[in-house]
Amino acid sequence: MTALFVKENGIMLKGQVQYVTLQLPDNGSLTIINVYAARSSNDIAPMWKKISEAEFSSDHIILGGDFNHLEETNCRGMSGERQMHRREAASWHHMTLQYSLTDTWSLNSFRKMSKKEYTFDNGRSGAKSAISRIDKFLVS
Repeated sequence: MTALFVKENGIMLKGQVQYVTLQLPDNGSLTIINVYAARSSNDIAPMWKKISEAEFSSDHIILGGDFNHLEETNCRGMSGERQMHRREAASWHHMTLQYSLTDTWSLNSFRKMSKKEYTFDNGRSGAKSAISRIDKFLVS
């Protein structure tokens, strides 16, 4: 079996973003970015911007973690959840387009492990419910 080699790794934002780039056996490369986003839109927008400005020397990217936001298409009138502000949404969409990222949850080829549409719900109903997709994996 051919081993994977770490080409590059680092912390982009302390406590929020770290990455590793692996050399694959077929001479390709893969960057895995792990994100733990803040709850404030003022802190999240610059984080997405910093990631989109990074120059990863890889063929493929996986971005995963706790994003702490809901995209509008996933919100559908849910109460109590923080939706993206305009600046944050612009940074988010620029980053996903920059790296051609797709949410694995929405891929037809993704093997659904359950019938749940969301990764988190607090089991409550009405105004006290919280249903969201704050934890995600995106792939290029």
